[in-house]
Amino acid sequence: MSLTKACCTLPPVTSDYRPPGTTINIGDLPVYETIPNDSKKLLICVYDIFGVHPNIRQVSETIALAGFRVVIPDFFRGNPITEETMAQGMPAILAFIEEKGNWNKNVKTDVRNVIEHYKTTEVITSVGIFGFCWGGRITLDAALELDEIKAGGLVHPSLIKNEEAEGVKRPLILLPSKNELDMIPFYEILKKNLGENKCAHHRFDDIHHGFCGARGDFSDELNVKRVNEVIQLLTSFFGEHV
Repeated sequence: MSLTKACCTLPPVTSDYRPPGTTINIGDLPVYETIPNDSKKLLICVYDIFGVHPNIRQVSETIALAGFRVVIPDFFRGNPITEETMAQGMPAILAFIEEKGNWNKNVKTDVRNVIEHYKTTEVITSVGIFGFCWGGRITLDAALELDEIKAGGLVHPSLIKNEEAEGVKRPLILLPSKNELDMIPFYEILKKNLGENKCAHHRFDDIHHGFCGARGDFSDELNVKRVNEVIQLLTSFFGEHV
């Protein structure tokens, strides 16, 4: 597995979006809650390595309007990757992920705690998960290991191997950009094992890695168009499977 070249070179864009949601704490984990927040269908959003960027919140808020309760756990506890670390190249980026974004060491526990919190304190009937870049990797891990997850969405994911599809037992939608691995082999395995109605694939061949997350330029017409397409694809898929 490896990061895309764009993961190691492109900085996040700036954004003037003002998110209307609120942040709660589950133990020491800050969790951003979108508005509205009364749906019984919970979606966990896993950001990219730049943390709780306004673009991530904006996409999540829009998805929530389709009838979901979307939450964004701050797995990095307010300390996402810095541009200084980015400038040191892939070894430094992978070291950051190993320290703060390792599924088995820390992220799995956080995801489980989020699910447990909402299932015990709120009226939640089902749970889905989606993620961007590194968050796509975490989404796959959750879909592979956590029985509570009903479906997942991988948006321009990193650190993925096609052969991992063999272990997937729940619906997944794959949304790579032009910079990612060809995920058709992954999709074909899903179709074989799950059935065509429980998986989906759409490749965005005209837009860069990270376009839906912190690296997206939400003032650019094409970027916004592709983001809206991702939102439509995710809400439709989750509407059917979560």
